[in-house]
Amino acid sequence: MSGGAAPVTLAVDGDVAIVTLNRAASFNAIDLPLAQELHAAVEEAGARPQARALLLHGAGRSFCGGGDVIAMQRHAHDLPAFVGQVIDAFHALMLSLARLRLPVVAAVQGSAAGGGYSLAMAADVVVAARSARFVVAYPRLGTSTDGGLSFRLQQRLGPQRALALLLQEEPLQAEAALALGLVQEVVGDDALPARALAAARRLAAWPAQAVAELRALAQAPSLPELQAQLDRERAAFLRCAATPEFAARVAAFAAKSSGATSSSHASTAPSSPSAA
Repeated sequence: MSGGAAPVTLAVDGDVAIVTLNRAASFNAIDLPLAQELHAAVEEAGARPQARALLLHGAGRSFCGGGDVIAMQRHAHDLPAFVGQVIDAFHALMLSLARLRLPVVAAVQGSAAGGGYSLAMAADVVVAARSARFVVAYPRLGTSTDGGLSFRLQQRLGPQRALALLLQEEPLQAEAALALGLVQEVVGDDALPARALAAARRLAAWPAQAVAELRALAQAPSLPELQAQLDRERAAFLRCAATPEFAARVAAFAAKSSGATSSSHASTAPSSPSAA
């Protein structure tokens, strides 16, 4: 966090709760406070009686650049323990999103990397700007997924195509994500805020109880599998986090990223996975 700004904000626009990742200077990289406050904001949105849909978006040029490698490097002396804390907070958020009574729309621009990719895939509807690119990022850091990304991709694409995407070096561009069914609409960057809000309002216009029941029915068969896969992801990630290669890659990535945030291109955002 910088300058005392809240890393996450919650506002209600009519019947739509809007949750904003608010670390634009860090490309909304996920550190422990952001993961915890994002979880709290989702829980609060679900408790708001007037809210009938949830819209997730990121401030600035990127939706979410992934885990905060600078924060990881600050904890180089206890890296696996720190990573475990962030993953626990991030996975609590993912389970809250799955259990939420509200339909969830994600508005994605720029980078959705690592945990940002996971967060986008947890939404029911993804509206992507043409600038959006989905970056797995985890193998670059010498680790495996968190946030349920392996579950969401396997669920939607099957195991072979999911693994191919998880090992793909190039970013998945918005139009390619649309062709795969991972996003539901691609729009110009300037149009993204209005189109995503309109998508949330369309969902909010349906009878609230019916939508809540339908969402619960759609989620129920996969909830135990999601929980189990999150546990497997955590264990796998921490095995990777205990390796010298992971520590070396975090150090190298943090050194590179510390000078990248002033770049004019969101692709230079910290895009590591950790809890994010």
